[in-house]
Amino acid sequence: MTYKLITSPETEKDIDKAVEWYADIRKLVAKRFVAELRAVRKYIHKNPEKIQIKYNNVRVVFLKKFPYGLHYIFENNTVTIIALFHTADDPQKWTDR
Repeated sequence: MTYKLITSPETEKDIDKAVEWYADIRKLVAKRFVAELRAVRKYIHKNPEKIQIKYNNVRVVFLKKFPYGLHYIFENNTVTIIALFHTADDPQKWTDR
């Protein structure tokens, strides 16, 4: 089955911020981050129901080599990515989305 994938504008900002941070360290690290993020997005696009619901109908898939979680909602055959959060961020930020 084909699912629609939407990335919220807030998530795009989260991604840009993380990529910039890694690029400041080393461009190769930023490229690896982007590659892993693309792989995770591709996985949830094809298998959105394989990740369990963590809170309020939101599913979270964690990147393997970077300390981030991609938060998304799956409804009506649509995957909506609502946030990319660093695992050390204050969880209170999540309620704002």
